[in-house]
Amino acid sequence: MLNVSALCLVYIWCKMKQIDLNNYKLITQMDLISSKRKLIDALNVAALLSVIGSCAIGLVLNYCLRMLGAPGGMYFVYSFCGFVLCVVYIYLHELTHAAGIVLTTARKPKIKFGKFVASCGSDDIIFSKSKYFFVASLPLIFYCILLIPACVFLPPLYFPLVFMPLCYNVFGSMGDVYMIHQVVSSPKRSVVIDKGTELCIYVPINTN
Repeated sequence: MLNVSALCLVYIWCKMKQIDLNNYKLITQMDLISSKRKLIDALNVAALLSVIGSCAIGLVLNYCLRMLGAPGGMYFVYSFCGFVLCVVYIYLHELTHAAGIVLTTARKPKIKFGKFVASCGSDDIIFSKSKYFFVASLPLIFYCILLIPACVFLPPLYFPLVFMPLCYNVFGSMGDVYMIHQVVSSPKRSVVIDKGTELCIYVPINTN
């Protein structure tokens, strides 16, 4: 009962804190999949190479340092399962963003899974800088907290099951980190609309 009351209070508070853009002006608009910028392609390539490299190095080191001489058949099977969990993580990542948006704004965002990019956002949900930082960084921080201890304490045979999604979490969040940097670097009283692959930053009209 107490948890339900707390959620209701959060919902009411979020509704009261909604921002009206009538007194704001657009200062930055970034489209990650714009044909002019091709930023999403660069981020995808960098993330993919980083994930492949880190997974390969981590799995080999784990086997050589903790399992040398043990049969490698099941280790290969668990490595394949780790790859499958990386695919599952793509969906969990966006769902975690969505959960953060619901918690901070009491609004339901749109989740899209495209050919080259997955995204979570909305055309009419407005964030303060602090709320945007929380939402954008939530998957990276949450899954690092969850998976890093698991990498340390799980038996080495099961290491791929948590290490591979961890690598995907860290390097697959490059787009989020880029967006966070843009928002953090904006003026103090900025507000943000994240449409998923397009970021719009607004400042009050009376801001110099």
